[in-house]
Amino acid sequence: MKKIKVEFDKELENILNKKTLLTFANGCRYTGMTKKDPKDNKKLIPHGLGYAMWPDKQSYSGQYKNGTFDGWGHYKVPGSHELIGIWKGGFLFKGEMKNVDGTHYLGDFKKSQFHGTGTINYSGNYKYEGQWKNHNQHGKGKTIYLKDYDGIKKGTIISGTFKNGEEQGKMKEIFPDGEIMYFIVKNRKVIKTRFSDEKKWTLSN
Repeated sequence: MKKIKVEFDKELENILNKKTLLTFANGCRYTGMTKKDPKDNKKLIPHGLGYAMWPDKQSYSGQYKNGTFDGWGHYKVPGSHELIGIWKGGFLFKGEMKNVDGTHYLGDFKKSQFHGTGTINYSGNYKYEGQWKNHNQHGKGKTIYLKDYDGIKKGTIISGTFKNGEEQGKMKEIFPDGEIMYFIVKNRKVIKTRFSDEKKWTLSN
């Protein structure tokens, strides 16, 4: 991905030097490649490589198709986040999201939301690897703790099924010393636990 970005940046710089400028009703200013608008031949729309900036300093540098983000692109929201990768029809399809707090997601998207398979690192504290749906952990996945965090020791791995961002059903927790515990979650509560060397479940209060 880094190699693609370097090549892309060089080509974009050459395009920007040509200084084709469009200004839209919402205040967005665009510099880059254009084509005639199929709906109005007297107007131009972004098509190809270009750079756009809005009055609030949000920006997009990348490829366009018929006036919308399409292809490789980099979208920035100052003080918030960045979206980098492959766009289709105005939305991020595959790539990464970087938050200013250090949270970093890499994987599949649908309409610019986490959807499919991806990994998210929560500011170096812990990460989740697995399936996503509509921006939530959903399906098979696992959480790996990279530091002691929120009462859980570094090296702990929790795996199982997630639903709408929550653990659901039978889960497995591997502790840093290798000990394994199974637990069952229902309605956000742990209702049963059992260590790997035990046959019976213990009911939780």
